[in-house]
Amino acid sequence: MVFANDFHGKNDSEILNAAIQSRGADGIVVIAPRAVDGERDYWLLDHAILLPENTTVILQNAKIKLSDACRDNFFRTANCGIGIEDPQLIRNVHIRGEGFCLLEGADHPRATGDSTKSLRAPCPHLPEDACKAADWIPAERRSPEKLTFADIHDYSYGTDAGREEESQYGDWRGIGILFANVDGFSISGLRIKESHGWGISLEACSNGRIEKIDFDARMHKMIDGMVMNMENQDGVDLRNGCHHIVISDITGTTGDDVIALTAIAANKKYTPGGSFRSTHVMHNDWTRRDRDIHDIIIRNVIARSYLCCTVRLLPAMTHIYNVVIDGIIDTRSADAPKHYATLLLGDGCYGENWKDSLRNLSISNVICNTKHPIYVAGYLSDSVIANVVNTNPDCEMLKLTHEDGLNHVLLSNVT
Repeated sequence: MVFANDFHGKNDSEILNAAIQSRGADGIVVIAPRAVDGERDYWLLDHAILLPENTTVILQNAKIKLSDACRDNFFRTANCGIGIEDPQLIRNVHIRGEGFCLLEGADHPRATGDSTKSLRAPCPHLPEDACKAADWIPAERRSPEKLTFADIHDYSYGTDAGREEESQYGDWRGIGILFANVDGFSISGLRIKESHGWGISLEACSNGRIEKIDFDARMHKMIDGMVMNMENQDGVDLRNGCHHIVISDITGTTGDDVIALTAIAANKKYTPGGSFRSTHVMHNDWTRRDRDIHDIIIRNVIARSYLCCTVRLLPAMTHIYNVVIDGIIDTRSADAPKHYATLLLGDGCYGENWKDSLRNLSISNVICNTKHPIYVAGYLSDSVIANVVNTNPDCEMLKLTHEDGLNHVLLSNVT
C-alpha cells in the first residue's frame, strides 16, 4: 500500500500517476485529502490518472477536480487513449471511495458534450441568453418562441472553441471515468459533479460492479455570469461488449440518461482506438470485438434525468439480452419536463433495431411521474414487466413505436 501524499511532482497529475506506478504487490494506492505543500486540500488534475492492471485506488474523503487546462478524464484505464489503436485486455482494476469522495469538473471546461456537439464559448442555455449571445442563430429567429431544440442542444460549452489546433467537438476525453477492455473491476462510493460528458463509461468490460454513485449534473452550469449549455452528461454508460455487470445504488441528477446501455454497431468507416470525434476510445472493427451487451443487473436507482431517460437500452444492429432492472424511482418532480421516458427500450435514431434486438428482460418495481413510463421504441421479446406505478394521469403507461413491438411479453400490475 502506498499513499499519494508521500510522492512529489511538477503538478498533481504527476504526483498521483507516480503513486500509481509505485504501487506495491497489493496494488493499493490511497488518495487522501491533498497535503503536499499545504497549498489546498484537493487534487487538481491537468491530465487523467491512468490505471494499469492490478490496481486498486482508495479515495479517503478526497476531492479531485479538473483544472481549466485539462481536457481529459478523471480516471482512465492505462490500456487506452491517444495513439492506442487496439486496447488490450487488462484485469483487476478498482476505484473505491471511503467517506465523502468528490470528482468535480473544471470551472471553465475546455470541451463538453459528445462527438456530435459543436463547441462554443459562450454557449447560452437559456433562450433569452441565446437570442443575445448565440451567433449561430440567424437574426430573423432570435426570439425565444422561434428557437428550435437544435439551436440550444447542438452546441456545448468549451473554451477550446475557435482554436484551430484543437478538436471543435466533444469526445471520449470528456468522460469522467473511462474503462476499456477490463475483466474484473469495481467503481464505488463516489460523487461525480458537473462532469464534462458522461460520468462513467465502460467499453468491452466484464465481471464488475458499479455501485453507490451519486451524480450532480443538469446539462448546464453558471459560468462567468451566464448559464452555459453542457451537453450529454449521462450518468453510467455501458457500451458494446459489456457483460456480467451489476449497477446498483445510483442517486442524484444527470443532464442526460441516468443509466444507458448503448450497443451501437452501425456500419461505418473503420475508426482506430483513441480517435477524436468519438465517445468510443476503442476501435470499431466488429469482426474483432463483441458488439452485444448482456447479463446485466440494474437495481436501486433513485435519480432523475434533466432532459432524457432514467434507464435507456439502445441496441442498434446489435443485441441486448439477459437484463434485470429492479427498483427504479424516477425523482422528477410534478412540474418537471415530461417529454421523455423513465425507461426507453430501443431507438430508431442510431441504426436498425432488429426484432430480437432486446430480449430476456425482467423489469419490476418502477415508480415515476413522466409522460412515458415505459417507451418501447424498438422491439422487445420474451420479457416480463411488473409492478409499475406512474403518478402522471395524462399519459399511456406503455408506448409502442411499432404495432408488433412486443412479442411474448408479460405485463403485470402496470398501474
